[in-house]
Amino acid sequence: MKNIFLLLILTIFFTACSIKSTTFNTNKYLLKNYNFYKSKKSFDNSLYINSIKVNKVFNKSAIFYSNKKYQLKNYIKNSWSNLPSNMIKQELQLAFEKSNLFNKITTNDTNSDFTLNTKLFEIYNKIENNNAYSILSISFEIVNNTNKKTKKYFYEKKTKLKKNTPYSFITTVNRDFSTILVNFLKELEKNSFKS
Repeated sequence: MKNIFLLLILTIFFTACSIKSTTFNTNKYLLKNYNFYKSKKSFDNSLYINSIKVNKVFNKSAIFYSNKKYQLKNYIKNSWSNLPSNMIKQELQLAFEKSNLFNKITTNDTNSDFTLNTKLFEIYNKIENNNAYSILSISFEIVNNTNKKTKKYFYEKKTKLKKNTPYSFITTVNRDFSTILVNFLKELEKNSFKS
């Protein structure tokens, strides 16, 4: 009886040790602006880019898709390389630096002439009627730190994907993000920034 029990325990032990856990490589993607706008005029003001507010559902490394109303799923083998809030802030800083719209991008809001507040509402791959779409909605608010006047801009893009793949979604949402940033910078350029 002891031998049978010992044999059973050894069999379970060796069987459990030989089971391999299944691992797979995860593709990491960036939310990136590839189309930089160079302003024709520059304002002698400073800009502080505030922390990006993101709908908590979407501020994760998971890349989401939806094929049913009110339901989100995430891709198992694909994810963002960082949180969307971090990637957007980095891209905004780079876009404003390259645009030369403001003479200085500051890291301190108390010393800046203007503050940029950004909210990301949605970023996901929507599948409906046998088609896939990139969904991106974002808003920007410029606050004049002297007189506290604000100007708000809202952008929403729904773009059909060439293929229903995570990579097609990433390339499309990056193109949409770049288009939104260029349009936003052009709108800002039309305004006069006097503190």
